[in-house]
Amino acid sequence: ILRVAFSVLSSFAVILIPLVYFYLVSCCPGESSFDGRKELKRVLRGKHLPENHPEKPKSSLEKLAAKITASVTTELATLPGYTIEMMPFFKPNPAAILTCMTVPTINTKYYWVGANGQWYFVFAQGIKSDD
Repeated sequence: ILRVAFSVLSSFAVILIPLVYFYLVSCCPGESSFDGRKELKRVLRGKHLPENHPEKPKSSLEKLAAKITASVTTELATLPGYTIEMMPFFKPNPAAILTCMTVPTINTKYYWVGANGQWYFVFAQGIKSDD
């Protein structure tokens, strides 16, 4: 019974994996669609946080304050400059794109994955200063 189940699952995977890949390739956002400042504002205002997270703004006043704070912080942090590195998965037609935005002013790297037509925030990582 296990051999039959394994055989069915492996033949199903042989069909499913290429279909998933072609779907991801067709829905992968272009590198030019990534706007670092806009995505950073979304992260700083807590859009990526789950609804029950204590730091997620709940009321409309909290959301407004978070939006203003995120806009000011983003503009001040990115004014001196920032770098964006993109690593496509599978060239020449990427199924997804890993993007790293380095903001030296606040010593932080932010990572996103572009897939399924949009950009998903993954995590932020502090970087050590050269001091």
